[in-house]
Amino acid sequence: MVRRPRSWGLEIAMAAAFLALSALLVWPSAVVELDVHLRDLSDANRPHWAYLIAVNTNKLGQGGLLGGIALGLSAIIAYRLRTVRPMIAFLVVYGMTGSVLVVKYVLTRVYPHWPDIGSPPYATVEQATLFTTLEPFGAYPSGHVLNTIVWYGYFVFLLGAHLETWQRRLLLLAPPLIVAVSTTYLGYHWLTDAVGGFLVGVIIIRVVQRIRWETVELPTWLEPEKRYR
Repeated sequence: MVRRPRSWGLEIAMAAAFLALSALLVWPSAVVELDVHLRDLSDANRPHWAYLIAVNTNKLGQGGLLGGIALGLSAIIAYRLRTVRPMIAFLVVYGMTGSVLVVKYVLTRVYPHWPDIGSPPYATVEQATLFTTLEPFGAYPSGHVLNTIVWYGYFVFLLGAHLETWQRRLLLLAPPLIVAVSTTYLGYHWLTDAVGGFLVGVIIIRVVQRIRWETVELPTWLEPEKRYR
């Protein structure tokens, strides 16, 4: 396990930054203009080799794959330690990550290649704001980037004691940066979607790190051996 955060300062800063960023996306601000400019610039400079690299590196943020690996690791640790607690931790992380779908539903935003990737022209600055009535929506925040923050952070949370410092930093930093670049470059998400996913992901994994999983009170039916202590 990794060291628990001592201060709530980072979480507060991330939440404030997410609210500020969201406010800038409500109207056609300079931030939205930057999103559209980067989308158009990427579309105009995407050779096939770069496309292939981006598509494959973007898979680092696939929630299904990462969740499956996290489930497997949690199950192995639970079996070896003879405790259900790692599985409870996995379910909590899974639930918190999935709850971001509610945020996507509330802060409706179309994707960069709206209405369809094969049908330009795409979303304009006026159409790329939050609270759109256009469909399909759900771009903000980016689930792929959030997945890399939460799930790789969870891997470090589970295995941190067995990893070198550089390995922990690599797992925490490389996947989010790679996926943020690839998902923006491919036009899967706006740049600010990636930033929003990063901010929310940091909040989630920090909350997970704060919970004292080894001592948190669980009902007896989950730990029947407690009856005999």
